[in-house]
Amino acid sequence: MEAGRLASRLNLLGPWLRGSFGGPVVKIGLDAGLGCPNRDDDLSGGCAWCAPSGSGRGQGGGDIAAQLKEGLEGTRRRARRRGKTPPQALAYFQAYTSTHAAPGQLRALYEQALSVPGVAGLIISTRPDCLDPARWDMLSELSARTPLWLELGLQSAHDATLAALGRDHDVACFNEAVAESKRRGLKVVAHVILGLPGEGIKQTNATARHLAGLRVWGVKLHNLMVLEGSRLAQDWRQGGLSLWSRGQYAAAVANFLARLPTETLIHRLCADPGDDILLAPEWAANKNLTLAALADYLEEHDLRQGSLT
Repeated sequence: MEAGRLASRLNLLGPWLRGSFGGPVVKIGLDAGLGCPNRDDDLSGGCAWCAPSGSGRGQGGGDIAAQLKEGLEGTRRRARRRGKTPPQALAYFQAYTSTHAAPGQLRALYEQALSVPGVAGLIISTRPDCLDPARWDMLSELSARTPLWLELGLQSAHDATLAALGRDHDVACFNEAVAESKRRGLKVVAHVILGLPGEGIKQTNATARHLAGLRVWGVKLHNLMVLEGSRLAQDWRQGGLSLWSRGQYAAAVANFLARLPTETLIHRLCADPGDDILLAPEWAANKNLTLAALADYLEEHDLRQGSLT
């Protein structure tokens, strides 16, 4: 129900995937064990919001082909139970920073994924400061052979916010990565977190306008969550962290999306945390209610993607 209400006002990824691949498509999250440059040598202990397990989930780690086969078998079982056509899969290098290795090692990992029957393309999640000419060359070559997009973490278009939370790169670094991706014909999905400490709807609207100016291909939104083991968890336990309500988040998302061009693909509207590591806010555990709140806000205020550009 919510998907239909939202799709009437937003340019969501799902319809684009079905149209581009000719049928159902799933993303299978992978952990290539590459770690993160923001954790190396204990530079900052990682971004303040990030749990020790990283920002993504694989299929238990280990061999990439084995992770993919496990994920594919699970999707095929579910499809058989429902009498549906088994979906194609995109190998999603999600956990930590998926370009944090030598180009030759990375190529071998990506090629291993593409060798698994049923894999139709690659998604590579990384940081804008973990790309250099050799990595760009390798990604360009792969994108000429298979569907591929990059997910790049921006989180906020405000340098003060990024510095306070230990992001260890600035907005200019992200801008440069987007420009290079465009020169090479690579699609970019920007990751943004709404509700970061020190930011309100004024700041998140400014981040939306920044991305609109860059004309990124896609945007992926996350609500700020306090996760077990993150540096924010200590602030939260000491009462020093103010978190948004579900209603505040829905309002911020609606206003954010209204400032994006209609052609920007919306890859995610809110985070889907694991119950085992979520500390707060409690409402983040129920994604469906959050999507319903967003749909209600869009309808009540007659907002749609692009209506405030």
